Amino acid sequence: MEVKLSRSPYGPASGRETEPGEITHTDLWGKYNIASIHGNRYYLLLVDDATWYVTVHFLKQKSQAVQKVIEYVAHLKA
Repeated sequence: MEVKLSRSPYGPASGRETEPGEITHTDLWGKYNIASIHGNRYYLLLVDDATWYVTVHFLKQKSQAVQKVIEYVAHLKA
């Protein structure tokens, strides 16, 4: 069976209009069953939308993620 689309299924692609530090995507992974050499069981991933700069923080406890995000925002403001 063949199908011919008369129009594109998606609209035109829009470029990223953000400035560095304006939007950050975050993801917190864990809890892993096996700890790393330094005892970490979680990691926090921060990706800047404009530059795609990736920051990774390894965490021993999930509660440490809040402080790492605060430090990341302070770094962006500086």
